[in-house]
Amino acid sequence: MRCRHCNVALAQSRGLIDGEFCCAEHREAFEQARELEGSEGRPAGEPALAAPLLVGIEKLRRKFAWLGRGAVAAAGGVEAHEFATEPENPDGHAELSSMLDESEALPESAFGSESLPDENEDAEHASPEETDVRPHAPREMAASWCWLQAAWRGAPRDLKLLGLLLPVLLVVAVSGSIPTAPIRQLAPESFGQVQGQVQKVVANLDQSISNRAAVAFSDDFRMGLDAWESRSNLTRTWSYDAAGFVRPGPLAVFRPTVDLTDYRFEFLGEIDQKALGWAFRAKDLNNYYAMKFVVVKPGPLPLIHMVHYAVINGKEGRHVDTPLPLTARADMLYRIQVNVRGSDFTVMAQGQIVDFWSDSRLTSGGVGFFCNRGERARLRWVEVSHQYDTLGRLCAYLAPYGMESRNGDIN
Repeated sequence: MRCRHCNVALAQSRGLIDGEFCCAEHREAFEQARELEGSEGRPAGEPALAAPLLVGIEKLRRKFAWLGRGAVAAAGGVEAHEFATEPENPDGHAELSSMLDESEALPESAFGSESLPDENEDAEHASPEETDVRPHAPREMAASWCWLQAAWRGAPRDLKLLGLLLPVLLVVAVSGSIPTAPIRQLAPESFGQVQGQVQKVVANLDQSISNRAAVAFSDDFRMGLDAWESRSNLTRTWSYDAAGFVRPGPLAVFRPTVDLTDYRFEFLGEIDQKALGWAFRAKDLNNYYAMKFVVVKPGPLPLIHMVHYAVINGKEGRHVDTPLPLTARADMLYRIQVNVRGSDFTVMAQGQIVDFWSDSRLTSGGVGFFCNRGERARLRWVEVSHQYDTLGRLCAYLAPYGMESRNGDIN
């Protein structure tokens, strides 16, 4: 047996005492509801649905209180007569109340997304603070810039400098020129002094930019040998093969590199017979440092020695002979790189350091190639570069056009 007011199962002893109600208060509430329903035209004795439905709604509100809704009104704060809607099934209140009692024992995960109440209507009347459910929104916004800070800290120094200079260059390019001060209002003698100082500062700045600018020269011998200087006629002493390689003869110096001091000298060559020779720090055809790869023992795996010496005033100095610490082949293309820095010279072959020595007799000069009598070799290309980093390339772009440029690409 269940209470006719709250539909709660009655104990057997309670049913004998109070009949169909669990307490005297529920009996009085039930009788008052019947009188109210009778006064509104409802048939007498028809069970009321308001009290069980109210209890179920209160349970649902408590179940979904975690959604951030407003305060839920207490179940006792709503009177039964507020629910005046007539149910289609007068006896359905007992089934609804039992279903709500069972739903209270279910876990929260049992309610799917379809069971959740619609928040769109509440969101329209909610304040911005209530609708913004993001945790720590300002903190997330600050964290979104962390990648930019990390990239700036890890960037190379040249790239940082370039990033700082680009906005200044953009402003100058858009405005057309750097703003000038009206110094012509000064006295004539003062104006001449100021103009001289400004010209001196600008000249020093231009010279500093030019000295730091990148230097790069290259030649693949496809356009002839006009950039090379020799005692003899190169069209007769130097020749080409069918693949486009050039065969050097007597010493010829790459003319654009004569004024250089420190640089990286790189080329690709092959030994056809006996030796391949090159020169660097060549001040002229009588003063230079020479180096050769010499085949000491020919064969499929030849034995190669390295020989370097200095030529001062046309006279060869002491030859230094050391074995090449690489396994060579008869048809090997040697990629050789010579780093010239001060009085120190480093030679690399196939990406490995093979020789190093120091000499301070010649401080500047270009590069060249030669093959003596009985020697034959072939060259594919040559490159000479200096300060060829990010800052050097930027200074090369900023170098004034009126000054003599040392950069070139001879093809």
